[in-house]
Amino acid sequence: MTTNPTHNRWSGLALALALSAGTFAACLWWVAREVEIVLANDRIMSALSVERALASTLGWQIGAFLAAGLLALAVLLIALRAPLRWRWNRLSASTLGLAAIIAVPLWSPRIPAFAPRSPPARPNIVILGIDSLRDDLTIPRRGPAEAPNIRAFVADARRFDDATTPLARTYAAWISILTGRHPVTTHARYNLMPRQLVREGDTLGQALRTRGYRTVYATDEARFANIDASYGFDQLVTPPIGGIDFLLGRAGDVPLVNLVAATAAGRLLFPSNHANRGAHVNYQPGDFVRRIEREIDVDGPAFLAIHLTLAHWPYAWAGRPTPTVPDAYRKAYGEAVREVDRQFAEVIEVLNRKGVLDNAIVVLLSDHGEALGADNDSIIRGTGTSREIWDSLWGHGTSVLSPNQYQVLLAMRAYGRAVLPGPERDYDWPVSLEDLRPTLQELATGTAPGNVDGISLAPFMAAPERARELQDRVRFTETDFNTASILAGRYDTPGIVDEAAVFYELEPDQAWVQLRAARLPELIAQKQRAAFTSQKLLAAIPAGGGSGHRYLFSDRESPEPRPLEASGPAFEDPDARRLRDALAERFPGELSRDREFR
Repeated sequence: MTTNPTHNRWSGLALALALSAGTFAACLWWVAREVEIVLANDRIMSALSVERALASTLGWQIGAFLAAGLLALAVLLIALRAPLRWRWNRLSASTLGLAAIIAVPLWSPRIPAFAPRSPPARPNIVILGIDSLRDDLTIPRRGPAEAPNIRAFVADARRFDDATTPLARTYAAWISILTGRHPVTTHARYNLMPRQLVREGDTLGQALRTRGYRTVYATDEARFANIDASYGFDQLVTPPIGGIDFLLGRAGDVPLVNLVAATAAGRLLFPSNHANRGAHVNYQPGDFVRRIEREIDVDGPAFLAIHLTLAHWPYAWAGRPTPTVPDAYRKAYGEAVREVDRQFAEVIEVLNRKGVLDNAIVVLLSDHGEALGADNDSIIRGTGTSREIWDSLWGHGTSVLSPNQYQVLLAMRAYGRAVLPGPERDYDWPVSLEDLRPTLQELATGTAPGNVDGISLAPFMAAPERARELQDRVRFTETDFNTASILAGRYDTPGIVDEAAVFYELEPDQAWVQLRAARLPELIAQKQRAAFTSQKLLAAIPAGGGSGHRYLFSDRESPEPRPLEASGPAFEDPDARRLRDALAERFPGELSRDREFR
């Protein structure tokens, strides 16, 4: 019997098409099922039922994701069929189709070389943030972090050795950086604050934009920090903001999406999965660097705020397992710091090729630190209760008694024609992230804003002898919203989300995840707060049951916190009383005048 080769080829193609279509149908069903499970059970969006969510902006975004999947499948099927239909050569359909599938994730358009430009007359201002980076650049029980590029930058920069954040979470820290104002002033007291409740006032981006600067904000994760163009930016280079990022970072982990997401086509078809650290299972650090190189172009003075989040929990990216036990946390964190160090160097190189560094002031900072169970992660290890000690040993934004959570890395360096005032040296002054906006605005324009809580450090850099004026400066920090799992050091996302369900809602117009405004008073009452100078610290800890606060007073250099009683030398200490009054002024109406202070 004679076999018809053409018939066999078409039969094989039909089988391949059928298998492909079946596999994709199964993937679509799985994604739809995941979306339904996430909406119903991952209850950070519990305010909306599945039906309401699908009828909102989020529903349109999910529909676009599914349509993109169908389009990607159609392209692959056409690639499989074309060789037989048009009979280009002797390659079989399966061979050419396989080649097409392999080529898709590898292809991206060439990034053109950048023509040299004349440096702008005014310096470019660049803030490079690295999420969760410990200011001591160490990994507990493992020694110094492998971060040669960060260390090299700091070695040639002016480092501020006593820098702190007013709140050790990304959103609040960055709003303070951009505005120069304390979270109480802006009401940016938590991650995922409702946008209409945030009173940021004018920002560094807006101030520089009026002076001719182009302003850009870029980050590879936006799930917990809803920073958009309204904060003074001409351009955003971020994943999509809102509920779609929570959903598709998990539900989008399917073979077809993973195959295409890193490509040029994936940028358009699957934006929630392209160069998005929130979708860590297919995140490649180089993808975000290439996105910066591709999308950011400057001609004239620019303000660039770039935030890298690889060192944030879960300390994992494509091909890396998520750690599940404390010692694995430390190992994974060290590997993430090593990788973000390489990413940092690549970003610096991109900025150099683009000519940004021909005249630039570059700030390297961490928005907050990270507690990883080290002895120095808690100042109450020898005196606190087991619950208080554990809460202070892990994460960030969980305890004001954990220095490595609220102490941050902060260094400033001039490139090219730009100069910094005063002698080359490091500074041990007490500074805050709130000081960045007035400092950078004065360095860029010659004038610092007057309506901020931070101070410009430029005059002190020009005349370091004036730094004695800062000796008794009082700074503040506070905790964010923490679930029982976070405080217990268990960072399983579904578990955390489930515990937090009643506190969050989905804003239907923009599909943003946000805290419920009605629950904010309850959350405010749960906050820990601290006021501190370079030498002393006073912490106000909710006593529970609505019975006011416990106050712990400590020497920051040799911390031995002790409670303040109604009588005795601790109560009479002038530093304690001064810090108590500062707390009451900074957090008006939030701290009761507890009996021991009367």
